[in-house]
Amino acid sequence: MWFMQDSATPHRTNEVFDLLEEHFNERIIALGYPKSKNMGIDWPPYSPDLNPCDSFLWSYTKDKFYAGNPQSIEDLKTAIQTVIESIETSTLQRVMQNFALRLRHIIAIDGRHIEHVINKFPCIVFCFRI
Repeated sequence: MWFMQDSATPHRTNEVFDLLEEHFNERIIALGYPKSKNMGIDWPPYSPDLNPCDSFLWSYTKDKFYAGNPQSIEDLKTAIQTVIESIETSTLQRVMQNFALRLRHIIAIDGRHIEHVINKFPCIVFCFRI
Protein backbone atom coordinates (compact mmCIF):
# COMPACT_ATOMS: atom_id res chain seq x y z
CA MET A 1 0.00 0.00 0.00
CA TRP A 2 1.24 3.51 -0.90
CA PHE A 3 0.22 6.74 0.81
CA MET A 4 -0.56 9.66 -1.52
CA GLN A 5 -0.15 13.03 0.20
CA ASP A 6 -1.60 16.23 -1.22
CA SER A 7 0.65 19.20 -1.91
CA ALA A 8 -0.65 21.55 0.82
CA THR A 9 2.24 23.41 2.44
CA PRO A 10 1.35 22.39 6.04
CA HIS A 11 1.51 18.73 4.97
CA ARG A 12 5.08 19.05 3.69
CA THR A 13 6.97 19.53 6.94
CA ASN A 14 9.71 17.22 8.20
CA GLU A 15 7.48 16.26 11.14
CA VAL A 16 4.70 15.13 8.79
CA PHE A 17 7.16 13.30 6.54
CA ASP A 18 8.67 11.54 9.59
CA LEU A 19 5.22 10.39 10.71
CA LEU A 20 4.33 9.14 7.23
CA GLU A 21 7.64 7.30 6.98
CA GLU A 22 6.96 5.66 10.33
CA HIS A 23 3.70 4.18 9.00
CA PHE A 24 4.42 3.69 5.27
CA ASN A 25 8.22 3.31 5.12
CA GLU A 26 9.26 4.69 1.76
CA ARG A 27 5.90 3.99 0.06
CA ILE A 28 4.93 7.68 0.01
CA ILE A 29 3.90 9.93 -2.86
CA ALA A 30 4.26 13.55 -1.72
CA LEU A 31 5.47 16.86 -3.11
CA GLY A 32 8.98 17.43 -1.80
CA TYR A 33 9.21 14.07 -0.04
CA PRO A 34 11.89 12.52 -2.28
CA LYS A 35 14.02 15.67 -1.98
CA SER A 36 13.60 15.76 1.79
CA LYS A 37 14.02 12.05 2.50
CA ASN A 38 15.77 10.74 -0.63
CA MET A 39 13.04 8.13 -1.14
CA GLY A 40 9.43 7.85 -2.25
CA ILE A 41 7.81 9.43 -5.30
CA ASP A 42 7.23 13.12 -5.90
CA TRP A 43 3.58 14.24 -6.18
CA PRO A 44 2.87 14.93 -9.87
CA PRO A 45 2.14 18.59 -10.63
CA TYR A 46 -1.56 19.39 -10.87
CA SER A 47 -2.40 15.77 -10.14
CA PRO A 48 -6.03 16.41 -9.13
CA ASP A 49 -6.52 16.29 -12.90
CA LEU A 50 -5.25 12.72 -12.67
CA ASN A 51 -6.84 11.56 -9.45
CA PRO A 52 -10.38 10.14 -9.63
CA CYS A 53 -10.79 10.64 -5.89
CA ASP A 54 -10.19 14.37 -6.29
CA SER A 55 -12.03 14.80 -9.58
CA PHE A 56 -15.05 12.71 -8.62
CA LEU A 57 -15.31 11.01 -5.26
CA TRP A 58 -15.12 13.94 -2.85
CA SER A 59 -17.50 16.21 -4.76
CA TYR A 60 -19.95 13.37 -5.39
CA THR A 61 -20.09 12.16 -1.80
CA LYS A 62 -19.40 15.01 0.64
CA ASP A 63 -22.93 16.43 0.70
CA LYS A 64 -24.28 12.94 1.20
CA PHE A 65 -21.94 12.34 4.16
CA TYR A 66 -23.28 15.35 5.98
CA ALA A 67 -26.95 15.07 4.97
CA GLY A 68 -27.77 13.13 8.14
CA ASN A 69 -25.88 15.67 10.28
CA PRO A 70 -23.49 13.18 11.94
CA GLN A 71 -22.92 14.07 15.59
CA SER A 72 -19.75 12.10 16.24
CA ILE A 73 -16.70 10.81 14.43
CA GLU A 74 -18.23 7.33 14.56
CA ASP A 75 -21.44 8.63 12.94
CA LEU A 76 -19.37 10.33 10.23
CA LYS A 77 -17.36 7.15 9.60
CA THR A 78 -20.60 5.17 9.27
CA ALA A 79 -22.06 7.77 6.90
CA ILE A 80 -18.94 7.73 4.74
CA GLN A 81 -18.92 3.95 4.55
CA THR A 82 -22.63 3.85 3.67
CA VAL A 83 -22.28 6.45 0.91
CA ILE A 84 -19.17 4.83 -0.58
CA GLU A 85 -20.80 1.41 -0.59
CA SER A 86 -23.89 2.83 -2.31
CA ILE A 87 -22.00 4.05 -5.39
CA GLU A 88 -23.13 1.92 -8.30
CA THR A 89 -20.63 -0.11 -10.28
CA SER A 90 -21.72 1.61 -13.50
CA THR A 91 -20.85 4.99 -11.99
CA LEU A 92 -17.39 3.75 -11.02
CA GLN A 93 -16.91 2.33 -14.51
CA ARG A 94 -17.71 5.77 -16.01
CA VAL A 95 -15.27 7.40 -13.59
CA MET A 96 -12.48 5.06 -14.68
CA GLN A 97 -13.31 5.52 -18.38
CA ASN A 98 -13.10 9.26 -17.83
CA PHE A 99 -9.80 8.83 -15.98
CA ALA A 100 -8.37 6.87 -18.92
CA LEU A 101 -9.57 9.58 -21.32
CA ARG A 102 -7.82 12.28 -19.26
CA LEU A 103 -4.61 10.21 -19.22
CA ARG A 104 -4.77 9.82 -23.02
CA HIS A 105 -5.10 13.61 -23.37
CA ILE A 106 -2.13 14.17 -21.06
CA ILE A 107 0.00 11.66 -22.99
CA ALA A 108 -0.97 13.32 -26.29
CA ILE A 109 0.27 16.71 -25.05
CA ASP A 110 3.47 15.33 -23.49
CA GLY A 111 2.37 15.78 -19.88
CA ARG A 112 1.55 19.47 -20.08
CA HIS A 113 -1.38 21.05 -18.27
CA ILE A 114 -4.83 20.03 -19.48
CA GLU A 115 -6.84 23.07 -18.36
CA HIS A 116 -7.46 24.01 -22.00
CA VAL A 117 -8.89 20.53 -22.61
CA ILE A 118 -11.04 20.68 -19.49
CA ASN A 119 -12.34 24.15 -20.37
CA LYS A 120 -13.07 23.17 -23.96
CA PHE A 121 -14.62 19.82 -23.06
CA PRO A 122 -15.91 19.97 -19.45
CA CYS A 123 -17.43 16.54 -19.99
CA ILE A 124 -13.92 15.13 -19.78
CA VAL A 125 -13.95 15.79 -16.07
CA PHE A 126 -17.57 15.94 -15.08
CA CYS A 127 -19.66 13.91 -17.54
CA PHE A 128 -20.15 11.19 -14.94
CA ARG A 129 -21.48 13.43 -12.18
CA ILE A 130 -24.99 12.70 -11.04
